[in-house]
Amino acid sequence: MKKFILLTLFSVLAFSLSAFAQESNRYGSTRLNNYADDLKRASVDLADRTSERLRNGYSVSRSDIEEAFTAAQLDASAGLFQDLVRGNNNSGNLRDAASMLTELIRRAPSYGSNSNLWRNARNSVDDINRELGNGGGYGGGNTGGGGYENDNRPIIGRAYWRGTVDDRARLVLQDRNLRVDTVSGRPYPEGTWSFTASLGRDVIVEVNKQKGRGDVRVLQQPSKENDYSAVIEIADTDGGAKEYQLEIVWRKRR
Repeated sequence: MKKFILLTLFSVLAFSLSAFAQESNRYGSTRLNNYADDLKRASVDLADRTSERLRNGYSVSRSDIEEAFTAAQLDASAGLFQDLVRGNNNSGNLRDAASMLTELIRRAPSYGSNSNLWRNARNSVDDINRELGNGGGYGGGNTGGGGYENDNRPIIGRAYWRGTVDDRARLVLQDRNLRVDTVSGRPYPEGTWSFTASLGRDVIVEVNKQKGRGDVRVLQQPSKENDYSAVIEIADTDGGAKEYQLEIVWRKRR
């Protein structure tokens, strides 16, 4: 009888401690709520602006369509993140969700008529990552000029590329291979490139523009859907061709 009572007491105590641990792991922050609301407002503006161009039948390019799709995905994701925050989810779930927002915002263009709206969304994602203690955030390494000091994860591989771009081109990296696709403008040879390691599967890719005048961004991260390739887009819209030099790095996902 005594053993039964003791076992019952231990079971109740263990359940209480487990419930307390789960409850204490839930994340509550007024600032995080505000940042989530800021992101949702920015994403609504972006989704409305980019989709309006498509609805009104203006002359649109593939880049315009990609921007509108990215904005719609960001708007839906921002709403889901709001729900997670308002539901007082635990910090681990919120950090994972913030990392997913970061990957999505990396696909956003850093140029064009909506660049200010995209900048507002990036700033909100950075605020969310800082509040949650996520290393890095969007950072800014995608456009060059500053290295990767905002991310404390070690770099596990690098690729270097030098070549010429007229208007718009994309670099496609897979394993230790690199291909240059000319999207618009005069095509040029693929240039020169080298790898320090194979591009892994479970990685996040960043790019640093070391030379060149236009905008550079990571358009696609490696995933199963793209056969674990990374896509870097270079937009040189100032007229004429220009030489570029890029350093591309990758880190393990969290």
